[in-house]
Parts: sequence; C-alpha cells; structure tokens
Amino acid sequence: MIGLCVCFGLLLQASSSSGFLFAAPTAKVQSTAQTTLFSSAAGAGAFSDEDIETAFFSIDVQATGSIPRSAFADALADLGVEMPESQTNELFDKYDADNGGSIDLEEFKSLMKDPSMSGLRPSRDVKYAMDMFKRYDADGSGEIDKTEFRAIAKEMQADARRRNLISVAAAAIGATIVADYSQEYQWIQKTFRSLYIEEKAEEAQQSAFPTALLSGDLDETIAKTLNRRGFTPENTIFAHSVCSDEVNNKDEQLVALMVNRWQEGFSLGGLAGLPFAGKSGFRAFLHHVPDNGKLLVMFAPHVGIDDRGVVGALQRDGQTKVSNACGAAVGAYKALMANASSDKPSVKLGDDKDTDLFDPQLNTIVGLLEPRLAGIDKAQDPISFVTYQMYAIVRDLVDDCIAQTPDVWDNANEVAIVGGIMVNRRVGGDFFQPLSFETRVKDGSPNGIVIDLFGEAFEKKPELSGVLGSEEAVTALYDRSGKRAKL
Repeated sequence: MIGLCVCFGLLLQASSSSGFLFAAPTAKVQSTAQTTLFSSAAGAGAFSDEDIETAFFSIDVQATGSIPRSAFADALADLGVEMPESQTNELFDKYDADNGGSIDLEEFKSLMKDPSMSGLRPSRDVKYAMDMFKRYDADGSGEIDKTEFRAIAKEMQADARRRNLISVAAAAIGATIVADYSQEYQWIQKTFRSLYIEEKAEEAQQSAFPTALLSGDLDETIAKTLNRRGFTPENTIFAHSVCSDEVNNKDEQLVALMVNRWQEGFSLGGLAGLPFAGKSGFRAFLHHVPDNGKLLVMFAPHVGIDDRGVVGALQRDGQTKVSNACGAAVGAYKALMANASSDKPSVKLGDDKDTDLFDPQLNTIVGLLEPRLAGIDKAQDPISFVTYQMYAIVRDLVDDCIAQTPDVWDNANEVAIVGGIMVNRRVGGDFFQPLSFETRVKDGSPNGIVIDLFGEAFEKKPELSGVLGSEEAVTALYDRSGKRAKL
C-alpha cells in the first residue's frame, strides 16, 4: 500500500486546483538496461485484454488513442521487438485495417496475436502502474475526476498515519522498512516525473543549474564514491550545513536521505546554510566520530524555483502565495540593493521596518555577501548569481572550521566534503547542483592530503559562464586563494 499511495501522491501533484482530470499513465519505466514494456519468456501464453491494454496505453505516449506510423518502430522497441524498417512498415500496413495512418486499440489487439509477438509477456512494472490507475478509475473512463480523486486523497491520508507507525517500528528493526520505502519512493519519483513536471521551472533549472541531480541520485552517487574509500555508516559520522528553512528538511529529500543512509546527522547550518554552529559546533561534531573513523560534511545554500520559472521563489505546502527561497539570501541582496540606492553609509537589516531588531545571522550574511556582488550586472539572473556567491561563502567558512580545529586528525583519519546548491521545487523532487567534492586524508599536516573526487563522482564541472555573466566570475567562484569569507 505504501508504494501505491506514494505513486499517486506524485501523480496528483500534476493537477491544477480546479477542474482537473488525470489521463491514463503514459510514463515508460526507466532502467539501466534497455527499457521494454514486455520481456521475453519461454512458454509465454496468449495475452489477456488487460495485458494488451496495459501495453497500448504505455506506448501511446501522447494519449491520443492511436499510434502513428512515425512512432510505430519506437513502440515495437518498447515492447521488446526489434526488426528492420522494411518489416516494421509491413507489419504496420498489415494491421492498419482502416488505412487511417495509425494503429488504434482494436488494431493493436490483432497485432499482438501476430507470430512476431510470441514469446513476450507484460513488464511487471508497467502492469503495476496500470493496475494502480484502474483501481481508482472507477467509471472506466480512462481519466480520474474529482470524485475519484477524493478516494485517492482519503487513502493517502490514511497511509500517512500508517507510515508514522511504520517508522516507529522500523527504528526497532534496523530501519529496514524505511529503507525499502525510500528506495521505492525514489524509483516512482523518477519513473513518473515526466507526468507532473513544471515546464518553466524545469527550463529555468536547466539554465541556471545545468547539471543538477535529483536528491536520491546525488545521495547514491556520494555513497558509491565514498564506499570505495572505505566509508561506512559504522565508521562515519555525517554533518550538514544547510539553511534551517523547513523546505530543506522534507522526508525523501537530500538531508533526510543522507541522515537515513549514514544513520545520524549533526546540524552545523543556520540561515542560508552558513555554519553558524562555528568552530565550537564543529569541534563537538568532531568529538562524536567513531575511533579512527571518518567525517562526511555536506554543505549547500538553497534556492527555490516556482512554476513560472522564477529563481528565488517557491510556493510552499499549504500556501497559495509565493515566497522567497532562500529568504535570507534574497533578503540580504535586497537590503544591499536598497542601501546602494540610498545615502546610507552601511546596511543593517535591523534598521529595516520589515525585519526584527535582533537579526545577527542576517546581518552577518549581508556583510559577507556585499564584497562578492561585483559583476552581478552581467549575470543571467541576479538571484542565481547571489546563490552561487552564497555557495562560495559557505565553502570558505566550512574550510575554516576544519583548518582551524587543531585536533581534527586526532579524532579522524579522513574528512570528505561535498558542496553545492540545493534547488527546491514544489513538485517533482528537490535537486542538488554539485560544485565540489573532495576528501582530506591524514598525513601530519593541518589540512591533510586533499584528493579531488568531483571527476570520479560527477565527471565535468557545470558550464557557468552564461549564468554568472563571464569567465572571470566563474574563476572567482572557484578561487580559494583570494579573499575568503570570515565570520
């Protein structure tokens, strides 16, 4: 039941607030091998009508009720049937009974009885998705209307309560159930993502954060890379320096996934992801490391992208209005811009009528961001530029926490650091734009031997000259030898 409710929870996010209908699922199951809706099976028997309908609706990707000649070869490939173009055309002509230029469902049923289709059986994953859809399509219309939606919503609410109980039980049995749920959720999120993505948000993300990964993919990539170096939950303690905004702490997103994988997590971050826990906080984290163990630190500022494709904006759960994300970074930037257009010699957010008088974290962010805004006028988008500068600020501060803690190597033999930008999305899952990944190995020096793991894990760095406005801005972003942020 968990997988069923999560799947429809994802599908429902595609809907608008009124007058919505859901079309039959059309997503194709993704895998590392060739994707097919049917697989070979010795002794496979005749297809049932249900099997045939499952296959048809899965390859009818435009939900038009027919498969045109131009898409027929790809449809056969999805069914697991590869043949030369000439044979593909012959087969199409043979079963396009009305010569309409496309294969409809009834013609498709005849096609599936052709000898070339023998030895196939329906893919379990696709059949499972269709079974879920049919379960709630009570009137058999091929669409889910508001009345049918209520049944889904009711079961989702019940499932949320069940999940809380399951999570408590899982703590007593090694979190096995939670791990299974998490893997299932990540698979469904990726498989059905094309059904509910916000196109403008997707375009904005690809432009500003071109190599961003889904949270689950990033978590897995980090783990695989570090596992090869001997990092395990038993010998590693994990810390994160991300903004305290609640959007960064949702179930099944990056922080929760990494805490679940490494079995605990120490929070270093405050507003905008700056490690306001400071050196004292880092030292406390350090003293929790297993004997002769390893440290893993993930740091990232965050930024939202709303359905209009606006970077720095986000529609939060339960709200109709759009708010800023990261509110601290956007607020600091706006304060600096307001100050630049006035005669005030310096900026203090505490003097702003829209902020509290006691705001030390935000005032610190303003002071660190101000010297990094040179060149913002050339950038593709000012908030994207600000977010990348926040990454550099957090990176420098995390570096200092490590470098200025003399006993780091008395407690750990290796420190891995992953840095980037968390991208919050209302639907479709959050992303992470990786920008740095390195490990430092104990060798007697204060910083240890630095080994760059970025290429091994992520291959090439993202192309950012268009986003930041110039190659000089990109060089300055990655430069760690010049002016550094200091708390």
